[in-house]
Amino acid sequence: MRRTIPLILVLVATAVHGECYVRSAVTNQTQLKLTEITDVDSFVVPVSPTQNKCIVNFRALVNGRWITAEGERVGPKSLSEADLCRGAVDSGRVQILSQADGGQMNIEQNTVCDDRPAIRVRSVQRGEHVRESEVLPHPNFPKPFKYRSSTCRWFIEPEVHPGRDLLQRQGIICQLHDADWQVVDKW
Repeated sequence: MRRTIPLILVLVATAVHGECYVRSAVTNQTQLKLTEITDVDSFVVPVSPTQNKCIVNFRALVNGRWITAEGERVGPKSLSEADLCRGAVDSGRVQILSQADGGQMNIEQNTVCDDRPAIRVRSVQRGEHVRESEVLPHPNFPKPFKYRSSTCRWFIEPEVHPGRDLLQRQGIICQLHDADWQVVDKW
């Protein structure tokens, strides 16, 4: 019994893994121009069991003058090293511009993690609840229409059979709520 509990915890931890990405926005209220970043040297170190830190050293060309800078960013281990280090370079860029001119520099960085499955076009069944973007719009009937006070749309579903031609199924979805649609018919 003692051996099965850690095994179950490991399986649950891997099943809960989500996709993460970094959103960043930099605003600069100075007259400086950072035109090039080069010689980027980065390394990633763990800071806790769940987080890593990327530290970068690089050179930046600011108003025709080379400046050496360092930046760092801490994020979850599920975040790719490339995204983590890209955030560290953004942090270093902010430091360069604020030190060189003393102007106003704002940076906003958010790590967004989502464990929901990615939305993609897929095969659907009659009666199934879907998002509108999970089906392909019908090329001959692209506009929505009203049916019994509901907004509905035609869709197509290409189906490939090995050794045979492409079969094009079509159907209708109707909106139940904001992002919730139901497959009303498919043939």
